[in-house]
Amino acid sequence: MVKFVESDTTGLPLKRKQVAHACEKCRRRKKRCIHSGPRLHGDPSSTGSPTKSSGTERSQPSPSSRSDRTRVSTPRVSTPNPTTEEIHPVSPAAKNGEKNAATHPPPFYGDLNPEAILMEATSLCSRRDVSAPGGHGIWQAPIPPRANTQNSNIPSVQSSSRRAVQDMVRSYLWNHCLPCRAPASDYAVLKRIYFEKMNPIFPIFEDPAVSGMPDEPINILVQQVVSLAAAADPEALQHLRTSPNGPLMSRQEFCACLSNSVLTTLDAGLVTDRVWLVRLSAALSLYTQPTNAEEADIPALLNSRAVHHMHTLGLQMAVDDGHPKKDMIRTIFCCVWALDTITGAFYGRARLIHERDVGWNIEDCIRAQIPPFRLLLMVISLLNQVIGLYCPGTRPSHPVLIEFPIFEQMILDAEALRLTGSCLASLEIFYHSVAILSTQSPADVASSAWPQPAANSRRSLAADRITSIVGEEFVGQLSYMPLIPYGVSLSLSVSYRKMRHSKVPMFRNRGKQAFRKNTQLLKSMDDMFWKSKTMVAMAEQVLNEMDKAVASLAQENGLPDLSKKAEAVPQGERPEVQPEETRALEFAQSATEAGNEWMLFDAVPDLDVFGHFDPTFDLGAVDAALVGNFDFGTSTNWFDWHQQLG
Repeated sequence: MVKFVESDTTGLPLKRKQVAHACEKCRRRKKRCIHSGPRLHGDPSSTGSPTKSSGTERSQPSPSSRSDRTRVSTPRVSTPNPTTEEIHPVSPAAKNGEKNAATHPPPFYGDLNPEAILMEATSLCSRRDVSAPGGHGIWQAPIPPRANTQNSNIPSVQSSSRRAVQDMVRSYLWNHCLPCRAPASDYAVLKRIYFEKMNPIFPIFEDPAVSGMPDEPINILVQQVVSLAAAADPEALQHLRTSPNGPLMSRQEFCACLSNSVLTTLDAGLVTDRVWLVRLSAALSLYTQPTNAEEADIPALLNSRAVHHMHTLGLQMAVDDGHPKKDMIRTIFCCVWALDTITGAFYGRARLIHERDVGWNIEDCIRAQIPPFRLLLMVISLLNQVIGLYCPGTRPSHPVLIEFPIFEQMILDAEALRLTGSCLASLEIFYHSVAILSTQSPADVASSAWPQPAANSRRSLAADRITSIVGEEFVGQLSYMPLIPYGVSLSLSVSYRKMRHSKVPMFRNRGKQAFRKNTQLLKSMDDMFWKSKTMVAMAEQVLNEMDKAVASLAQENGLPDLSKKAEAVPQGERPEVQPEETRALEFAQSATEAGNEWMLFDAVPDLDVFGHFDPTFDLGAVDAALVGNFDFGTSTNWFDWHQQLG
């Protein structure tokens, strides 16, 4: 009679009493159990009840197994927000067999995968997803790895060399990146700004997430992102420091330091929990600002990372009502879904999340959110309809006007009556931005300068409301998220087209006044948002060229003496003798501000000022950039236009 005695990972034999038993379910089915690994010399962490050896002695673990157990049993720092393990709980057997079960989600096998059929039939630990009737596949608990001496020399994707490089980077992160954060007193103000004005609209973080364990890497990263977002608020100007006794920094320097620190830390792999990778990547994508053309794609790249980790976790698939973290999972999914649409509009990118791949009911998800976020998601739904007009292959050849609900009715539907005026105004700017985009007939962009009759009133009213809210009603009180400069830029483009193509002098002058005002609003935000900076660079050059052309044409048409207009300037503010060009520009500016530019256009009504621009000025590039605001496909060229125009 031959007996087969099981051996451990080192090849030493195990006694029969020490061999792990099958789990209860497999024993009942009389099946071979694969849910618990072999027992290691009395290791209490292995599956099965502890057994005594012969006599009164217990078998002791070897030094190698003792060190492994010590390393595995190191307690993880708990965070108030859930981790990957809490979203997808794994069985105790899987935890015993796989050390990193807490940081890796269970694999999902879709019904298109033939492996799913066998998994569901043979595994007791699998469960079918409940996102739709019948489901789309199964979740399989990780199978514990078995010792395989033949493949022990084959490096895995997470090879030792890669881990060694990451270990070398950690010292740099702890010495240079993680210390770059606002002191406690300054951070208290920045945190209050963020959670009062920004997080209610885009709740990617939960407030308790940044109140405990302040020295843990994840919490440090959250503090950095919160400070980065809050830095755009005017109230934060006196709190932009990165050390307790450090000097006050400019917005650009402060934000660049924080953005680089967070991005470097994420790239280094210091954060392994995918739930936090989703949160941090999504927040950084929304709030980081490029500083040059080479960084123009960073926000879109971070959005794609957030979507990638979300899909890996399966957050796009609905969970049952009994799941303890259903509300949190649904909110994170809504944040990433909204961010993906915003990225598509801001940067001319294809959307990565499609409703046909989502297991949630989108309308139910929106209704389950807090009122500010619910209102944002309702506007995002409108934006999704608008983007559909601009997708390649579906651009209509005839004018299309999307039916738009009244914003006041949307506030009532979102139960957002109790929101502050500044919060509602910030969301109203985004609503009017989408309204402007909805009036653009894609086939008309290059063929005609005239808007469609039904769209003209909506576009003009929306642009005027954006300018009024930002420049008059709520100056310095808004939630200064990237939605604000985006809306002002669209308003600038509307006024530019009116100024550029209108045949009536009164409308041309009105367009120029609105264009100048929107330029000033963007200039007040150019140290917060890169988009504002690029738009201001183009707009100011256009205004300067217009002033030169108007002054030259006024001189040619015998309008009031330019030298006498120049004498109106106080003597102490100008030199005794001014060049002719300087006096011409002063007259043009004063004439524009007083509305006297009509004198020129009344004398020559069909005069095209743009036709008298300096031939070296690339007017075609300006036209393409500013009109491109209406077309998602060319939005990414803002950085190229900025380089061309210096």
